[in-house]
Amino acid sequence: MKRIFLEDLTAEKITISGADARHLAYSLRARRGDRLTAVDRAGRRAVIELTDFDRNAINAQRVGEIQLVAVGKKIILADCLPKQNRFDSIIEKATELGVDKIQPLISERTIARPNNFREKAKLERWMRIAKETAEQCARDTVTEIGNICDLDSWLKEITPLDEKNFFLLFCWENEQDTTVREVLNAYKNSGANKNLIVLIGPEGGFSEREVREIKFAGGVSVTLGDRVLKTDTAAISVLAMINYEFM
Repeated sequence: MKRIFLEDLTAEKITISGADARHLAYSLRARRGDRLTAVDRAGRRAVIELTDFDRNAINAQRVGEIQLVAVGKKIILADCLPKQNRFDSIIEKATELGVDKIQPLISERTIARPNNFREKAKLERWMRIAKETAEQCARDTVTEIGNICDLDSWLKEITPLDEKNFFLLFCWENEQDTTVREVLNAYKNSGANKNLIVLIGPEGGFSEREVREIKFAGGVSVTLGDRVLKTDTAAISVLAMINYEFM
């Protein structure tokens, strides 16, 4: 069944307008009488039936009981911005692989540094990609996209949260011994009830100072093998391993 994300599902009669209506009508080729799974921002899920189309909106009727989406531990991808538009692909694949939040970062060696105007445009595009991908792969939630911030500020922000109620691993090309599997096994043995954060560096890697700061914040460095992977490949590789172990 096709899926759509809406603002609110509490009313029995629902009006879908704007980009959501256009996406249904032209991309999903929806028709009167079609039934969809709808999820709203409060985590409610229900089946709706499309009842009427006009030029600007689609009317629908809620025909199923409202269910609450279960919320558990979160998987967070914190990724330093790559060059060009490769972050678009990272958002798409990370959403498919079940990531709950993506945090775009700027580190010492990050080349891509959007100004305020470009940052706003990028965030809007990234949120659209996340939403469309979540609908395509039948997720119950849309991956949250954080505002772009620098690595140092982000580390200070997460460190005091719930007395470090997270498990942080980061890919580092100079790590020789500790593998992703070993760290994920340690996470399992800890009870696997903390949020799991995956931190990926930029094309030039983390500086020595940044590595010290990440470890001070509780980060565990991991190796991805003998090859040095591109930042987008590294992110998808780790997330695929997490899917294999936990999904």
